[in-house]
Parts: sequence; C-alpha cells; structure tokens
Amino acid sequence: MSTVKYRDLKREDYQQIKQLINDAFNFHEFIKDERVLNLVLNYYLQSCIVSSSFSKVAEKDNKVIGIILGNALKDRHRLKKAHNIFSIARTMFKGIFVSKENRKVLNIFSETEKAYDELFKGKEKNFQGSIELFIVSQESRGLGVGGELLNSLLNYMKRMRVNSIYVYTDNECNYGFYDSKNFKRINEKEIIFEQFKDSLTVFLYEYNFPIVRL
Repeated sequence: MSTVKYRDLKREDYQQIKQLINDAFNFHEFIKDERVLNLVLNYYLQSCIVSSSFSKVAEKDNKVIGIILGNALKDRHRLKKAHNIFSIARTMFKGIFVSKENRKVLNIFSETEKAYDELFKGKEKNFQGSIELFIVSQESRGLGVGGELLNSLLNYMKRMRVNSIYVYTDNECNYGFYDSKNFKRINEKEIIFEQFKDSLTVFLYEYNFPIVRL
C-alpha cells in the first residue's frame, strides 16, 4: 500500500493543484469557457503563492492530493518567484480580452474579494499570519491528510512566533473542519449573485495559539 508523502511546493505541481481548486470550488459549474476557466484557476493559484511564505504538498502515487499555503508576516522568505509574477501579469492581460458575458462571471471574484475585505475590516492588527490556500482532494479525505497539512502549518507559525492566524472559507467548502480544529468563526457575510440567482456565505475564522508561560 502506497503512503502519503509531504514536501514543499514545486512548479511542476501547478497543473494538478489547479485541478484541485476547480474540484473544490466547482468553478467549472458557472465558467463554461475553458479558456476563461484556466485564466481564473491560474490567477487564483498564483495569487495565493505570491501571498505566501510557507507551503506543504501531500502526494500519493505521484499525484498531488492536498496542499496548504500560509503566510507569516514576520517571515522574510517568500514563495514567489519571477515566474509567479509574470504569470499573474499574463493572466490579467489575457483577461482584458474576454467577452462581456465572461466578464460578468469574473465579477463574482471581485464581489467575493470585496466581501472578504468587509469581514476583515478593523481586524488587521489582530493577526500575524494567515492560511492562503488549503485543499484536500475529496477521494483522499479520511486519510488524515488535512490534519497533517494543518499541523505542519501551525508548527511553522509557532516557529515564527505567530500568536493568531485567520482564514477565509465559505459554505461550499468543508468549513466544519475548522470548527473541529479549534478555530473560531468570528464573522460571516452572505453574497448574492443576482446574475446567477445564487448566493454564497463566506466566513472568517481565527486560530489563537496557546500562550506558553515560562
């Protein structure tokens, strides 16, 4: 029986991780244009990488089955490389030429980002770190992959002397996982997507590290 290996993120993982993102967030359900879908997935992944200082990937049978990206403000080491910056720039440039109909789809992400900003407003000084991306494939749940990835990030945050971290999630994700890991939900907001007659509830969670008394 093959085992799960844990390692740092590599550039060769990007395509598989984009598929994980698509499966987790069901982007393909409302983005029918394959070209636009790829632009969205690439921008989402590259933005998370650029914002992060820590990575850990779970691999089984040469397949990426989970990933966690996080950011500690105190850590001067960044994951971003020149190719990440160029990739974002190319994606944004290509996005200029999408159709009017596809622009309506892309507005979903700007509305979601706006909701995140509203959830976070006034709390900026409360945190020294964050989870930027955290996904475990559906078929791999129950193997302890999520717990292992989260523990690796929490241990990293402890080394960075981080006191509190935050993460955004929503009702389409397995947000109950955070409840089970002693995260606390501190804010939420419903987003109405009128053009799709649909809605999404986004949550802001926090995790506070125990105070060690000497």
